[in-house]
Amino acid sequence: MNPNKALSDFLTEHEIHHVLVTCALSGGADSVCLLYCLNAVAEKFHLQVSAVHVQHHLRGEESQRDELFCRQLCEKWNIPLQVVPVDVRGLAEKKKISVETSARECRYSVFSACECDYVATAHTASDNLETVLFRVARGTALQGLCGIPAIREKFIRPFLNVSRIEIESFLQEKKIAFVNDSTNFSDDYSRNFIRHQIIPAVKKLNPSCEQNCFRMTETISQDADFLELSAQNAYAECFHPESRSLKFLQNYHPAIRRRLIAHFLKENHFSPSLAQITAVEKLLHEGGKIDLDRSGVMVCYGRNTLWLESQRNDCPSKTLELGENTIFQGVFLHAEVIDKTNSEKFATVHKKFTDSVLDYDIIKGYAELHARKAGLSFLPAGKKHHVFIKKWLNSSVAPELRRTIHFLSDESGLLWVEGLGVAERAKITDSTNHMLFLYLSRN
Repeated sequence: MNPNKALSDFLTEHEIHHVLVTCALSGGADSVCLLYCLNAVAEKFHLQVSAVHVQHHLRGEESQRDELFCRQLCEKWNIPLQVVPVDVRGLAEKKKISVETSARECRYSVFSACECDYVATAHTASDNLETVLFRVARGTALQGLCGIPAIREKFIRPFLNVSRIEIESFLQEKKIAFVNDSTNFSDDYSRNFIRHQIIPAVKKLNPSCEQNCFRMTETISQDADFLELSAQNAYAECFHPESRSLKFLQNYHPAIRRRLIAHFLKENHFSPSLAQITAVEKLLHEGGKIDLDRSGVMVCYGRNTLWLESQRNDCPSKTLELGENTIFQGVFLHAEVIDKTNSEKFATVHKKFTDSVLDYDIIKGYAELHARKAGLSFLPAGKKHHVFIKKWLNSSVAPELRRTIHFLSDESGLLWVEGLGVAERAKITDSTNHMLFLYLSRN
């Protein structure tokens, strides 16, 4: 497709006008063509066009040549240009990643910081095909087959239905110069190997493979969006905020179920791989628990419920403060002191929330809000015998809820246990002058 038409169609379809667009300019054919076309349609779509060039300092004199070319081109076309130097090798060493990955991270960090409405990148149909083939070779799921997104946040890619050959022919026809990156001719990089060895062979099967791939990724993206929306609706149905667990996963189609598991793991700070999602799916059939990443946080399944359980020795805790307190994600304990002089509120709260009010004046030292600790026992108000916490949890509390039960202690021991009530020594009496009122809320 003609690059100018592709850009105009893209801007029209996505209703992009009266905005500031920054073109990511390397000096190569694709980005030069994109900048030319943006400049050509700027008046029609009321665009303010600028450019940004990232100086990677990776190819010595060639890098300097690219920067100079971009400066001269933008000066010739009267387009504002920002040149940003980055330390690619330094970031690679610091993060223990490849130079190729580091360069990409540096670029997108610069692009994200650009003060504009959109950053336009010149990814083409050829790039899209290379990306899909690369992901297929490495192993991917449906999302990987969606290819390069046309719009993601502030990034737009108007040339995804234009091939590299069509761009170079367009520039040749317009007599517009560009520079070549010498590393693009080496097969040392995986993408270059795909570009030089694999795609020519595929084109022998069908010269239209790039356009066919673009149409395929468009269709798959729509299907993936539908499945993701369905999964979000399903998550709202099966997620229980009180226990932060998922219930009745087995009732959902495998395509939805896998997305529910992935979302649940992400919500709990995992970076789920396909292997981990598969391992959790296996758990749904067999029951039990599994440590997915050796962090000590177990993914557990039983009684139609999926939940997390920490096997680590650390015990979440904090000094209780008046107002909002949290030691578990998404669960908040509110503490309020009510003075006996406020007799009406004092009496009402005491009557309605007997299990959640205690004598504030008897607290020794400071009150600590914490998770379950080993060896705890508790004498509830009005009872003659101590309750052993472990036995009570196992007999009376659902497994998925046990890890988020709140305990309140002072220097003398337990004061209050969520679901069990107030300690005998902390109950409200006629001599109580200040009452501590505790209540929970969950996201």
